[in-house]
Amino acid sequence: MKIIIVGYGRIGRQVVKLLANKGHSITVIDRESHALSATKQPGVVTVAGDAVDPDLLRQVEAEKADVLMALTREENTNLMVVQIAQVAFHIPTVIAMTYDPQRDESFCALGIDTLKITITGAEILANRVEALTSPGGEAPHLLTATRLSCGESRYPVPVRPAPPVGAAAYVIIMGGGKVGYYLGRTLLEEGHEITVIENDPKVFTMVSRQIDCPVIRGDGSTHTILEKAGAGRANVFVAVTNHDHDNLIACEVAKREFGVSKTIARVKNPKNELIMQQLGVDVTVSSTAIISSLIESELPEHKIRTLLNLRAGNLEIMEYVLDGSSPVVGHQLKELTMPSNCNIVTILRQGCAVVPRGDTAFESHDVVLALAAQPDEANLRKLLMG
Repeated sequence: MKIIIVGYGRIGRQVVKLLANKGHSITVIDRESHALSATKQPGVVTVAGDAVDPDLLRQVEAEKADVLMALTREENTNLMVVQIAQVAFHIPTVIAMTYDPQRDESFCALGIDTLKITITGAEILANRVEALTSPGGEAPHLLTATRLSCGESRYPVPVRPAPPVGAAAYVIIMGGGKVGYYLGRTLLEEGHEITVIENDPKVFTMVSRQIDCPVIRGDGSTHTILEKAGAGRANVFVAVTNHDHDNLIACEVAKREFGVSKTIARVKNPKNELIMQQLGVDVTVSSTAIISSLIESELPEHKIRTLLNLRAGNLEIMEYVLDGSSPVVGHQLKELTMPSNCNIVTILRQGCAVVPRGDTAFESHDVVLALAAQPDEANLRKLLMG
């Protein structure tokens, strides 16, 4: 089997040692390159980097893996990595090492085997993996990843309806740094009730003195702290820490275990935005992606850009600038075979808007605005741009 192990600490080293001589293809990922330098096992590939980055998992061909184990000391990192493995790479068996027993039930319901193991427990973990190759093909009590069909709820607790438009809301903000602090002040000025959660003692002390609202010290991704913050009555949960894995898991716990109707997450790595949306975060905000999009929109040679993402239907409004090399120039709209779930909205020509009809012919320098489902956008781009 192809096995990916994320985290080469005490547990990771023991698991690799137990599995390396069994004929498996093993790849080990760890943030610390000096930790990997101690690897002496033949046939074990080591990669230094952060497995929360989908590009790194793609680099190690995660789509071909049979098992991924996330065994780092950071519980939220483990839980995010295994969910990326499920959603983006369809790895059939994922295992995450956790420390908070209150999370086990909800994450196990998503097909994640959560394990609280010690050094001696590494033998149990290795035996579970070995059992996958035994007759019958599955280890006793090993939960394998289950695929959620479109529209199937990920959350066992009913989500409460959002408050009426214009009504005051109760907002919990996880992260008391600059973003959380100024967001909290703004929401208070607008008449909303807020609570701030901050884990760092220095930041906690500063925020407690400077903002007139409850400030709770602790990990906002844990059930205990969210319960203390009154998440059971919150309308909105906003996670704005510097770590994508903490923001994702906190939003999931808030919605799954407390029924918060709207979750918003700050995203440092824009490549995690789509995955976090697929995992149920209602709104993701990536300053990197926003700035990059603004720069691209100002480049005169940029012929394609996304004008708007409609997350509810997985749709985009796209802009395409046609030139003389476009295969559709000179052809009428009715002559084209449009990709599924795509439609031409309007054509901007010499400062005027043209409502497209069947006999409308495309011209060089036309600016075509189109509505496209994200999975079909590449086919529409090929049709219009070649």
